[in-house]
Amino acid sequence: MQIAYLPVTWQEFHSLIQKLAAKILDHEKTKVDELVAIGRGGLSVGLILSDYLRIPIYSFTIQSYTDIKKQGELEITETLGRPIRGKRVLLVDDNADSGKTFLRAIRYLAEFHPASITTASVFYKPWSAYRPDYFALSTKKWILFPHEVTEWVYAFTKRMEKEGKSQEAIQSFLVSLGYTPDQITFVRRRHLTKLHKHP
Repeated sequence: MQIAYLPVTWQEFHSLIQKLAAKILDHEKTKVDELVAIGRGGLSVGLILSDYLRIPIYSFTIQSYTDIKKQGELEITETLGRPIRGKRVLLVDDNADSGKTFLRAIRYLAEFHPASITTASVFYKPWSAYRPDYFALSTKKWILFPHEVTEWVYAFTKRMEKEGKSQEAIQSFLVSLGYTPDQITFVRRRHLTKLHKHP
């Protein structure tokens, strides 16, 4: 089955976050004092959303360990350096996919005894184990965020080269996903040089 991708431009990203902010502000019962973003993906969302909501932003980082001892276990690798006891917190990430990151993050923030935790993400996948209180768009597609250019140009290039695809075919595919020739060239020159050196 072919994967369906959803490329997201910065303008679309801003528009979706504005839509998300409007939903939160329109809901009279939702009162928040501070925004807490989950790093890494939630940082871009959090920065823009904090501007739309006019509230301060803080963050912490969750990473997934995939070694034998901790396969799939989500660990807090950068802690929250801000007391939130008694605060009404808005917890933000870019996407609720499996839902595991949100669930781990909520457990972590609960240890700080906030008054409440409201959750929001730009995207929500229907199969997620956790449904945020607010989200801008539900989709089943594989999302290509504008803050992950190098990550995906690099990954797609390596995968397609292993499949024996030509550089022209790879270029065409990447352009079809919305990556610019300048972005592709940057990743190739700065991060894929070894793959393109001839003996």
